[in-house]
Amino acid sequence: MKINQILLLFFCILTTSVFSQSSTYSTDIFGNVIYQNENGTQGTFSNDIFGNTQYNDNNGVNATYSNDIFGNTQYNDNLGTQGTFSNDIFGNTQYNDNNGTQGTYSNDIFGNTRYQDNKGNSGTYSTDIFGNTIYTPDRWWITVSSKNFN
Repeated sequence: MKINQILLLFFCILTTSVFSQSSTYSTDIFGNVIYQNENGTQGTFSNDIFGNTQYNDNNGVNATYSNDIFGNTQYNDNLGTQGTFSNDIFGNTQYNDNNGTQGTYSNDIFGNTRYQDNKGNSGTYSTDIFGNTIYTPDRWWITVSSKNFN
């Protein structure tokens, strides 16, 4: 159950196009997870009576996560996206949706989670010394070559 919550959190951050380094997560009195970033996006994860996880944010995104009979997690939102999370034989989590996105979540040797998809997006989820989850997109890093200075 814990891995599903982590995957749901990663995917919601991805689908709301939030690649901010300053995000906060907290819990309300009902045990729902509340997400907020510096861009003003605020979302809530809650469970319905059928055991599905619901995500709602102030941008109008409403998503439902449920498990199928094979143990895969199904994703549906009000924007028309339908996706599936599944595990491959190497323990990586695969994501496929009806928009043609195919992504992979894998663990590196440092205990960080790497994300990479077929649209060129990639990044690393890590934990700082205070236990906060940090997402660092690869596209923010600049590689400088000595050829640039000749």
